[in-house]
Amino acid sequence: MKLYFVRHGQTNWNIQNRLQGSSDIPLNSTGIKQAHILADKLRSTHFDYIISSPLNRALHTANIINQDRHIPLTTNDALLERGFGCLEGIKGNEYDKNLFWDYAKDYHYKDVESIQDFFKRIHTYLDTLIKTYPEKTLLLVSHNGVHIATNCYFNGFPKDGKLLNISLDNCSFMEYDSSNILSKK
Repeated sequence: MKLYFVRHGQTNWNIQNRLQGSSDIPLNSTGIKQAHILADKLRSTHFDYIISSPLNRALHTANIINQDRHIPLTTNDALLERGFGCLEGIKGNEYDKNLFWDYAKDYHYKDVESIQDFFKRIHTYLDTLIKTYPEKTLLLVSHNGVHIATNCYFNGFPKDGKLLNISLDNCSFMEYDSSNILSKK
C-alpha cells in the first residue's frame, strides 16, 4: 500500500496557536487557498481512495483535492485529531507540550486522550488499512497529531523521543509505503 498523508489547510486557531484537538474549526481563506494549491500539485498523482477525518477542516481540504477527480471519498473517526478535552482552545504556551507529547511518560490529565491511547487508535487503523488495501494508493487527510503517529508507525519513534519535531505544516503531505511494515509482520 502506498499512502499519501495530507495535513488540513490553515485555520484561524492555527494562526492564534490555539490547541484545536477534536474541536471542529473550519478552514480560513488561507487554508482554502492552500488546499487548492495542493490539489494542483497532486493533480497527476493517482489515488484509489481518499479517507478523511470527519472534522470540517480536514474534510473541506479533502473535498477541494477531490473536486475534479471524483475519487471515492469517505470519512473515518479513527483519523480524528487527538482529543484534548478541557485544554482545547488554549494557546500553545499555556500547557506543557513536551509533557503531553512524551510517549514514554504517557501523561494522563482529566479528559485529555492519553498519547499512548491516541497512538494505539492510529496504529490500529493503519494496520487495518494495510490489510484491506495492500495494493492500493490511499490519500489520508487529517491532522498534525495523526501525522506524528503515522510517521512513527512507518518510520519508528525518533531516537531523541521528541515527537513534535516531526510535525507537518498545513496543507503539506508525506508519502509512505507499507512494504517495510509488511516485512516486519
